[in-house]
Amino acid sequence: MAETLFLLKKIVSPFFQPLSIVLLLLVSGLMLLWMTKKKNLGKIFITMGTIMLLLASYGFLADQLVVSLENRYPPLLDIKNIRNSKDIKWIVVLGGGAIPDPRLPLSSQLGPDSLSRLLEGVRLHRQLPGSRLILSGGAIFKESPESETLAKTAILMGASESDMVKENKSMDTADQSKLISSIVGRNRFILVTSAIHMPRSIALFRKLGMDPIAAPTNYLVVKQSHTNPQDFFPATHSLRKIEAAIHEYLGLIWMCIQ
Repeated sequence: MAETLFLLKKIVSPFFQPLSIVLLLLVSGLMLLWMTKKKNLGKIFITMGTIMLLLASYGFLADQLVVSLENRYPPLLDIKNIRNSKDIKWIVVLGGGAIPDPRLPLSSQLGPDSLSRLLEGVRLHRQLPGSRLILSGGAIFKESPESETLAKTAILMGASESDMVKENKSMDTADQSKLISSIVGRNRFILVTSAIHMPRSIALFRKLGMDPIAAPTNYLVVKQSHTNPQDFFPATHSLRKIEAAIHEYLGLIWMCIQ
């Protein structure tokens, strides 16, 4: 049942993304223009699709959606800022995508989200002597679990294998929270994930009675001191930001209705 729901989410969620909606409007509009007499309706669909594509391609809208999620928890720059930091024994790193291809170096097998999260987790681990890393991520549509790739890359970063615990069965963040709960129990722990993903992750862990310490990383919106000429042009990275924000909002809605 759980696998069916997971697969259903993966199939349905792309239909709510702006690019899918834009293409649906444009294709529908063209079909109405060329294949029916409802040309005015076709023009309306094409106009709506074009306006939506323009809005989604510029940073001002994408940045506002992303910042509303990324700014909920401040970055954890120094472990010393945490009260009784010596009591913290676990640093949890949530996987964010991997392609275990032996033809590629390990740095290329981890997605950019996972690589950024792992780097932050190892940095905090070095600040906290005696802590252990929990590397979380199962085998989603692939043979090898993501946690294995995370662990191999962490060793390259200088972490010791004896300081790692691999959670290799989860399919999504909800799974991760449940499986990690069985490992850490009621102990305090630091949670490392992308800043945009942190609000949903924290909510899922708190739903199980845990109170993680947020350590967000991999920020999509970074304040710039100067205006970049490229800011005045549409860009695909703005579309990716909106897709990431919508994915998180859909995840929060799904969590609330379950």
